[in-house]
Amino acid sequence: MLYQVFNGLWELWWSLYLLTPIEEGGLGTPAIIVGMLATIQNTSQILFQLPGGLIADKIGRKKVIVFGSAIRTVAPFIMYFARSWQMVLPGIILMAVASLYGPAFNALISESIPKENRGAGFGAYRMFTSIPQIFMPVVSGYYFDMLGLGKAVRYGLLMFTVAMGIITITRQLVIKETLTNKEAEKQSLNPFNKDIIDTFKRQPRTIYAMLSVAVIGGIAMRTTWTFLTPYAIDVIGLTQTQYGALQSLAMLISVPLYMISGMLADRYGRFPFILLARGLGPFDSLSLYLFKNYNQLLWAYGIIGFAGGIGGGRLRGGGYMGGPAWQALVADIVPSRDRAKVMGLMGTISGVIGLPFPTLGGWLYERNPDLLLLGGSILEMLSIPIILFFIRDPPKTAEPEIEEIS
Repeated sequence: MLYQVFNGLWELWWSLYLLTPIEEGGLGTPAIIVGMLATIQNTSQILFQLPGGLIADKIGRKKVIVFGSAIRTVAPFIMYFARSWQMVLPGIILMAVASLYGPAFNALISESIPKENRGAGFGAYRMFTSIPQIFMPVVSGYYFDMLGLGKAVRYGLLMFTVAMGIITITRQLVIKETLTNKEAEKQSLNPFNKDIIDTFKRQPRTIYAMLSVAVIGGIAMRTTWTFLTPYAIDVIGLTQTQYGALQSLAMLISVPLYMISGMLADRYGRFPFILLARGLGPFDSLSLYLFKNYNQLLWAYGIIGFAGGIGGGRLRGGGYMGGPAWQALVADIVPSRDRAKVMGLMGTISGVIGLPFPTLGGWLYERNPDLLLLGGSILEMLSIPIILFFIRDPPKTAEPEIEEIS
């Protein structure tokens, strides 16, 4: 929750800060360079997703989480001093390196929750940690309107640095290790080891279908997401407070639904919630293309909030790799000894394929912002048939026993 509060002070407005001319408080970065910076960040994340999963399955979840949190403490401090896009690069790369703890975090959560309550557990975690996202967009929008873009971003980065320091210490003191199986002793840290490929090969068809959906969704979101805030402010003409209020409205609807949808996913299966969330997902970008009136967008963001809250994934519902229902399904299918690796490998594959698309998004935004949003929405719709025909809940059986280290 602390992370979400202080990250929310600057992250939503970061691309707008990069694009805004220097004399108006920004860094004056061309749109195609903004896309290239997003590509560099994605590249760095890709390089560390799989190694992060391998290390987490070898030495444990906690060490990787604390190390990644410490790196994320340094990154915003570097970005605070940046006065050009070139100076931003080291901070962006470090922020991406910190993503190595993502697979460890997801594995730790899944292993801390009984299988029969896994959807509700993921939902509860997502709900409580997302509470700040209800009010932070509108608070940060007002904060930006009052201070001005440049000061607001830089002060936000400085406060985020302090918050991440507190978070790192807290995680070191509070988190308990969950990896307690003998298979960890045999794990290889070589990402090109044949066992890694064999691990993925022995996963059921549903995992491959989920990977395809993650790839398509990742491409669509990586292409458009960076430019949604500039589009809302510069093309539609919303104030920062108005756009922040739209984000807050979406999260106000999403957050209570996280736990409810997780509980329902435990009872009725993961598939319906993944289908509904991903099916409504394209409306996120499409709404800004279709509606240019603030009152109309309020209704649209109510629907977007519902889609984000029902647990099937996307950025508003848990990130590229999914929300409560999505993560619970992965945990249902993949044995504990392989979870972090499989999550890391899925993130790596989808990231590699999506690499060129933020730069393409910047190129399109400079030429035709409407085409960018429309194209991204249509592309994301391609994942719906895959979900319908290939993603299924596994049979209800007991989770494989894990031998404990003596």
